[in-house]
Order: sequence, then C-alpha cells, then structure tokens
Amino acid sequence: MNDLNAKIRQTRLICLPFDCLSHYIEIVNYPEKFRATMDSIVKQWPELFPPEFFNGYLLKDIRPSTKLSIPVRRIKISGISYTVRPSFVMPYMTGFVDDVEKGLFLRKFNVPFWALAHVFGKKPMYWFRMEQSLGRNSIVGTTVKKSEDLPKHVAADEKHSRILGNKVYVATTSANGCILGASVAENAGEKNLTKAYGIFKEETQCIDPKYKPETVNTDGWKATQNAWKTIFSGIIVINCFLHILEFSKINCRQPKYIVR
Repeated sequence: MNDLNAKIRQTRLICLPFDCLSHYIEIVNYPEKFRATMDSIVKQWPELFPPEFFNGYLLKDIRPSTKLSIPVRRIKISGISYTVRPSFVMPYMTGFVDDVEKGLFLRKFNVPFWALAHVFGKKPMYWFRMEQSLGRNSIVGTTVKKSEDLPKHVAADEKHSRILGNKVYVATTSANGCILGASVAENAGEKNLTKAYGIFKEETQCIDPKYKPETVNTDGWKATQNAWKTIFSGIIVINCFLHILEFSKINCRQPKYIVR
C-alpha cells in the first residue's frame, strides 16, 4: 500500500437526509418503507452512495445506538456492511444536531467550554471534543464524490481571522459556488500558505490521485500565487479582476486639491 492509500480513511457510513426523529422512526423499523426511502434518495442524490450500491444491496439488521438510544439500520453492499446515519444526528452519534448547534455557534465568540456546559448541559470536555471533531471530515471528500466533478477552475483567498487573540489566515479554496478548502495558516508567508492550501490537494487526491486544476483565481498577493504554483506545477494563475480594478483606481486617483 502506498502512502496515498494509507491516508485514505475508508468510510463505512452513509448519511441520508431525514426531516426529524419521528419521521425517521416511522421508516427505519419497517423494511419496505426503509427500502422505498433509500430508492427515492438515490435517485436525487446518487453521490451519497458508494459505486457498488448500484449493483444491489441487502438490508442487514437494526442496532440501537448506545449514545443516543435510537435505532440504526445497517445494509450490506458487495459483502461489506454499511451503517446508515440520519442527517439530524452528528457524526459518530455524538449528539443531535439541534442540541449542539447553538453551543458550537457560541464557540465562534470564544465562549469557554465550562460556560457551554453550564448553559446547555453535558461536561466541558464534551463540548471540547465536539468542536475538535469538526475537522475530522474531508471538506472535498464530503462535497465531491466523483472524480469527474472535481473543478477545473478554482478560486483562492485568505480570510483574516483570530485564534485566542492571535491573527491567523484561513486559506480558502472555492469553486462552483462551494467552499472546498479552509485551512488555517499562522501567517501569510509563502511557506505557511503552501502548507495550508496543500491540504486541499491531499483531499482531492483521495478522489483522483492525478487531479490538477487548470487555473486558480487569486488576488495580487505573491505568496498565494507562489503557493499554488508549488502545489500544482504548471497551473495558470489568474489575477482577480475586481482586485486589479481597485488597484487601478487607486493608482489613477488624482488629488482634488493641490496645496501650493
């Protein structure tokens, strides 16, 4: 097994959209309803399922979740068991989305974990682990399922932010109206940006090891452009038209009054 394949985490989980717990309970305990729901979802969002799914699948069993006390259905695809998780439940069955959404939102404003535990319950370590688990999933891998859907043209820029009062830069990659990468760089230097944007490349290679975008749209920051040239050799860097226009306005601007 090469290094790339060693990095790929083979998931055995399928997350499907369900409106609420009551709707889910009405379906999961009845094989006919569950299969009909699966067949309906796969027509709308085939990318949610592994390729082998379309060769047929078997309903396996129902297991109670020890963390949330809800039934969880398992199916078998090409001899491999997959767990079907409803979308209103957090990954790894750590909680219901509605129960943790407000607490995680407050972490944006550095509300301490002990305060979240005091208001929303649980222990401070629960909220700490909940926040840390947000980075487990590959942004590219959870958004793009097929190699042919990987974008040929991307845009990149740094979002200025702060962590514990220290300024950082979130190296963000987007395409087709969707964010495909967001990694923190300690500074806006070429070395740190190369490392941050490089995570986008690592995640795309799990889908297509030969993937390389044709162009990247950036502002005029040289470190950003050099970082992308390092990550994807031969990529064409396109300067953002809006940045160029603004820069031209500044250069062409003449003072209204001349003091003699």
